[in-house]
Amino acid sequence: MKKFLKGCWGVLQVIIIVYVICITACLLCKNKYGFTQLGDMTLITINEDLQQYLPETKEKDLLLVKETKNDMNVGDKIYYYATANNEYIIKTAHIKEEITSDENMSLYKLDDADESTIATNRVIGKYSTIYNNIGGILDILESRLGFLLLVILPILLIFMYQIYALIIVIKYGEEEAEEELKQKKQKEKEVELL
Repeated sequence: MKKFLKGCWGVLQVIIIVYVICITACLLCKNKYGFTQLGDMTLITINEDLQQYLPETKEKDLLLVKETKNDMNVGDKIYYYATANNEYIIKTAHIKEEITSDENMSLYKLDDADESTIATNRVIGKYSTIYNNIGGILDILESRLGFLLLVILPILLIFMYQIYALIIVIKYGEEEAEEELKQKKQKEKEVELL
């Protein structure tokens, strides 16, 4: 039973470490607009402000948008960065027409109320998928308090346990070595007596 519990604790430690690495990667992979970007996927947690610009989502959803800047055509629904109240937001619209294009960048006219134009450097990509209520969890994990309680604290507990285990090994390892030395001396005395 003791070995089983020790094995379970070892598996739990590995799970916590992988979980901490994933959350830390999300925090370290914020792009210049303030959103988490892992490779060609942008993770967008929907809050009240973003919900008004992305009508197909609801608060606390997680929207994953795949980068497709080289594969955009007229009629495609795209997600792009815009500004509102001096901060970056995300909007969505369909491409109405391609105004200009060269090897580095294209300019598109969008099918929205303002008939705005957008350059490819502001385009995130096409729709990928929405996960309901997962965005709220990611928001908590990426917050300062969430990171402290749900990332730093578990790692600190594992670290303290590992120090405790090292002390136990050192303490009992020395006692076992002393016991072996006593047994060896006792055997030598028995041999001398014979």
